[in-house]
Amino acid sequence: MKKSIVIVVFVAVLIFLGLLAISFLNVEKVPILNVQAEVTVTDGKPAIEIVQIDREDVYPLQSPRGGPDTGFPGVDAVAIINSSKMSYWPAKDYHGNGTYDLVIGFYQNALPKEGDLVKVVVKVVDVRGRTLATAKEVMLWE
Repeated sequence: MKKSIVIVVFVAVLIFLGLLAISFLNVEKVPILNVQAEVTVTDGKPAIEIVQIDREDVYPLQSPRGGPDTGFPGVDAVAIINSSKMSYWPAKDYHGNGTYDLVIGFYQNALPKEGDLVKVVVKVVDVRGRTLATAKEVMLWE
């Protein structure tokens, strides 16, 4: 009797592990945008320029989610798809002149599709959240 219970439990565990492995094999990658922005400060006023935007496909658990975990002042970015859907909102602490690398992840129900227009907006904001400088770039999603 005990031997049959052990066999049933063992088979159930094997089936569960097999189903779990199959689900990992079928996971589709999701897009992210790696944005590099350059901030230069002249006479105390920042200016920002988007230097590079690279698309990358990653597994869903590697994609950034949620809002920024930094405070103000900061450098933040957002992607707007076809002037309607928005991405998650990454941010970095602002420290003046320099290069800021931001990774933009997308909501599951707002992934860009081929042919979509994606506008990337990067801003420098002050202690009160007011925009000090903005850079925008529009790209056709391929």
